[in-house]
Amino acid sequence: MMFHRSAARALTLSAAVLLATTSSSSNAFLAAAPSRPIRRSQHDDNIILMAAVTPPVATVASSAPTTPSTIASVSNLPSQKELLDKSSSSTSSATASSSSPVSKSKSTPQGGITISSINYDGQVPKTESDEYVTITNNSKTPMDISKYYVYVATTGNQGPTFTFPKSTTIKAGESVKIYTNEIHKESGGYSFGSGKAIWSNKGGLAVLKDGAGKKIGEFKY
Repeated sequence: MMFHRSAARALTLSAAVLLATTSSSSNAFLAAAPSRPIRRSQHDDNIILMAAVTPPVATVASSAPTTPSTIASVSNLPSQKELLDKSSSSTSSATASSSSPVSKSKSTPQGGITISSINYDGQVPKTESDEYVTITNNSKTPMDISKYYVYVATTGNQGPTFTFPKSTTIKAGESVKIYTNEIHKESGGYSFGSGKAIWSNKGGLAVLKDGAGKKIGEFKY
């Protein structure tokens, strides 16, 4: 009985010593063992990076059209005044071209009696008997033109000639016409009496002289 108690006491003491030794060794081992780094997988790194990246902010571009600050406006349209002027000019040209050509230029008057115009292109076929030359009194008093004569001088020589009869007077501001081969009493009733045209359509010259042979004027067309 004594033996067993002694043995049990010895075993208990041995166990206590062993336990103390083991605990000290474990603590020493733990203190001496180097710490190992914590390993992370690539998957863990991706998760961390994804968490750290700020998500992108979407920007919506405005589709509203840009309004230019300045709109240039250049107009080549003619003004109303230009249109009216052009219309008047066209109307005048059309009126002039619709009638028979009557030349009214290059008259050289002497005194009050002049050759004011020549209708050189008659409408009567072949003979152009309706050609005429106009004699005008530009003075303020009646003019006696007895024995005055007018002739065609296109060739440089005296051609067909008409002589006013005695006691012929033209009132102030009025005119008479001398036709190639027609009688029109409303304009004087005078005619060259020519069976063919006497005024060239290509241009010519008429000369007016008084009864003494003095040149009163001429008319070139």
